[in-house]
Amino acid sequence: MAHLLKTFLWLFGLFTAALSQVKIGCPHGFTLIEEKCYYVSLEKENWFNAHRRCFTLNSTLVVFDDEKDMKVVTASLKVLGLPFSNGWTDSIWTGITSLGTNGHFVLSHDGGPLAYAQWAPNQPNNATAHECVAYANNNGFGYHNTQCDFHQFPFVCQAKKIESESYLCLRKNQFVEIEL
Repeated sequence: MAHLLKTFLWLFGLFTAALSQVKIGCPHGFTLIEEKCYYVSLEKENWFNAHRRCFTLNSTLVVFDDEKDMKVVTASLKVLGLPFSNGWTDSIWTGITSLGTNGHFVLSHDGGPLAYAQWAPNQPNNATAHECVAYANNNGFGYHNTQCDFHQFPFVCQAKKIESESYLCLRKNQFVEIEL
């Protein structure tokens, strides 16, 4: 009986000494919306500066995956301070461009194809001179192409949500959290 009790206490100690948990969240300054993290900058920049700012935050300019993603993120961005009320004037930059692709619009971070391309009416309209893409509500929400360095718009960066595993270890009657 004493041996069984010692074995139980040893196993109990082993299991309580290291408790594992998975943390899900966003980088500092980002907001979790559905499956991605978003950083909203109300500062107006040209496309190149907006793209660079997102890159320094280990993220990319926003691009919608599908219609549901566009609607959910747009509603959330309104709450976060983007008005989308004055047509092209209230645009935000996106991670779509035709720079170096002879008028073919691709994802700016890897040159890949667009999974979902909700263009505004009569857009894109001049892919050779208007090589960057913004998003606005001009008779309906959608993308529109424009000059990369002429206009200055707010921008939204997107990043994958963070999933990190952490352990709580009991050491000298204290719990110490270790993130991996």
